[in-house]
Parts: sequence; structure tokens; C-alpha cells
Amino acid sequence: MPLITLTTDFGYKDPDSGYLKSRILKSIPGAQIVDISHNLTPFDPQEAVYIIENSLKDFPQNTIHFIGFDSESHEIQPAVLVVANEQYYFGNDNGVIPVALAGKEMRYYLLPPSNSQAFMQAHILAAQQLAAGKLPGEIGKETATLKTTSLPKPFIKYHEKTGQVSLIVSQVIYNDHYGNAVFNLKKDTFEKWREGRKFTIKFGHYEINRLIDNYHDAVKHNDDIMVAGQMFARFNGFGYLEIFISQSNKITGGAATLLGLQKHQSVHIVFN
Repeated sequence: MPLITLTTDFGYKDPDSGYLKSRILKSIPGAQIVDISHNLTPFDPQEAVYIIENSLKDFPQNTIHFIGFDSESHEIQPAVLVVANEQYYFGNDNGVIPVALAGKEMRYYLLPPSNSQAFMQAHILAAQQLAAGKLPGEIGKETATLKTTSLPKPFIKYHEKTGQVSLIVSQVIYNDHYGNAVFNLKKDTFEKWREGRKFTIKFGHYEINRLIDNYHDAVKHNDDIMVAGQMFARFNGFGYLEIFISQSNKITGGAATLLGLQKHQSVHIVFN
């Protein structure tokens, strides 16, 4: 029986996620369901892309992923199946899945609409057929492209004389469970623009002029072993710039609240 993951903006308070699971299990008895998240911020494609890109890529071959983000299907936003990385991604044509899977070879299929008013029913029927051995081309109509959502990119400014990047303006795209601020700047892009130079990350009255490799490395850069409550920057395990307060939590506050680094706030990275 197939492995099925659920990534949605349904939340945990309402009956939606449980209702979706009940209908999946009724259609595909014995399916193994894995909850990725039901806390995607509604109508925030940047956050959806970040979660999908980084949480689903290493699942086994033939895993079926349900992406319940902006999940209502209609003529302008039909139900789709994306095949990539030897896995199956079900969602709607709202631009999120192709961006989250950027760089991978993808094939796209438009699914026939369902007569049912239940959300994601067209996806469930298609997944049922996949589990029964049908091929994607037998389930939906292959199409050359799908919509792609436009996400904000870091702003850069070049030095008039050297032509090197002298400034990067990057914004917060995600605040994690610990209140850490994650930015739309990846490590390989940063290093390409940095060209080995020193830098300062500036926001409000704060400045950070070094990166650490992981949370515990904060101790190496301080004479005092007590680093709780101090701020640091690093590239997280998914390769994105992150600013955090050491040993922060929901009670003490994190970078999002104590430093004001909530979604869409920006930092300036200035090269020396």
C-alpha cells in the first residue's frame, strides 16, 4: 500500500485534516499516512514553497504527496499531478509545486474534475488509480507547463567602480517553531556575491558580522560560556540564511519577536 504525505493549510483545530484522512483511507485501505504540516499560512506561497521544497525531497520512490494549499479546485485552478524525483505530487495549478521542485525534471498532468463538493476529491480519485497500478497518463491529461508563482528575490546593488555586489537586501520568508527568522537568501548565492569579503548584517540597531555553522558553535565565538539570549546568523540545514537568538523559545521570545524579524522584514548585508 502507498505511502501518502499531507501538507496543508487546514490547521489542527478544524475537522478538515481528519476528514481528508478518512476519505483517503476509505478510498485506499491500508495507506500509510504521514502528516508533514497542517499549519501552512493560508495564501502565503513563499512559506508553502519553503516547506514543500525542504520536507518532501527524500521520501521513498512512489510516495504520494497531497499538497492542500489553496486547495479548492476550479476552472482557473484545476487539480494537477506533478511527477518528479520518482514521486507524485497532487495539488492545484496555483504555481506552488513547480517552484518548490525547481531544478528537477517534472511532468505535469491535469486531472479530470470531480463531481463531489468535497475538497481534494479529484486528487483522491487519482491517487486511488495510481495505487491500483495505473500510469499518470492514464489518469490525467499531460500538459507542457503549469503556472509558477512569482516569489520575491533578494535585492542587490553593485559597486560603481569594482562592479562587485556591495549590498544585499533580503527579507524574512519564514519564522520557525523557535522564533528563528529564515530569509530568501541561499548559501551558494551569498558566497557567489560575497567573493570572500567580510560583511555586516544590519537591521534596526543590530549588527552581525560573522556566520556560525550550527547552534552549538555559538559557544566557540564567545569568551563567556553563557550565550543564551545572544543573536547569531548561520545558513540552516536547508541552505537558507537564518538569524536566531541562542536557546530561544516561545516563552522567552525569539528573533521574530525580540528582534522584530517577522515575515517580510528585511536585513541589509553590506560588504566591506
